[in-house]
Amino acid sequence: MKAAIYKGPGVIEIEDVKDPKMKKDEYLVKVVYSGLCGTDVKTYKQGHRYFKPPCILGHEFSGVIVDAGEDVDQSLIRSKITCAPYVSCNNCSECRKGLYELCNCKDGISSGTFTEYITVPKNVSEKGMVVVNNDCNMLELSLSEPVACVLNSVRKIGFKPGSNVLIMGAGSMGLIHAEIFIKFGANKVLVTDFNEKRLRVAQELGACVANPKKTAIKEWVMEQTNGEGLNYIVVAIGAPAAVEEAFNYANNGTIINIFGGLANGSRINIDPNIIHYNEVKLIGSFGFAPNDFQMAARLLQSQRISLGKIITDHIEIDYIKKAFEMSLKQETIKAVISL
Repeated sequence: MKAAIYKGPGVIEIEDVKDPKMKKDEYLVKVVYSGLCGTDVKTYKQGHRYFKPPCILGHEFSGVIVDAGEDVDQSLIRSKITCAPYVSCNNCSECRKGLYELCNCKDGISSGTFTEYITVPKNVSEKGMVVVNNDCNMLELSLSEPVACVLNSVRKIGFKPGSNVLIMGAGSMGLIHAEIFIKFGANKVLVTDFNEKRLRVAQELGACVANPKKTAIKEWVMEQTNGEGLNYIVVAIGAPAAVEEAFNYANNGTIINIFGGLANGSRINIDPNIIHYNEVKLIGSFGFAPNDFQMAARLLQSQRISLGKIITDHIEIDYIKKAFEMSLKQETIKAVISL
């Protein structure tokens, strides 16, 4: 079968590799689409401690079950599915605290998904696989995992309809936040970014947008919210300076979520009086809980949320290197690989 093999920073090659051998407690899945994630792009650019080359990257996907072992449900053969790339044990100390992303005993799918076939173990399928209708949009369904991460973010901040939200960063994850906040009943969704193309997409989704190079953001926020200010700020940029900047836009009781991943060793400087006297809360979120993934797949299947404007490029696996390079140069918002 065909696979994209990551061989080190800047090097990814298409090769023929052996088909996976399905065990009796596994499903064999033909990957149809696989999203190109920011973690994949970072790994391609500079390497990653968890992905040692040579290996297959990719974890956002949709596919079709083409075979099933004797110890799993064989009636699901030919079913369209998506599946969480990993599942929590639901039993360790972190899971008992509801911190499923920090589970000490995760289990996952057999391989990265930039390949034609993968196997899904029974334990993973029982907790993380979602079977969808035959008419489901498989392209958008492949992004169930990033949508789940955003649902986790929305849940962690305690979002309430009628609230005002600022999203700093209009990359794919910032835009998914915008789509979900709007569909979940936010009063005002504001998005900032330096990239005008991305801001146009945010505007098409229904957000109010501004470029910090051209607009005084603090005054703009107050104008757009009729003086109410912000209930929530999501920092969807992986930069310490952006987190510090968020405090400039917070008002009494604002919750700031560090969503964009920061490099190890990063430091931020904040005035603790803002937290103490203005009761501003700083939290972080990453990954997803099991229910987040299930909800994400259902929202995409029902088209209650749509990612058609966010998926800007659909690229065949033979040209995956182009997709990585486009992502590095910010020439695409979200690229999805077809297999």
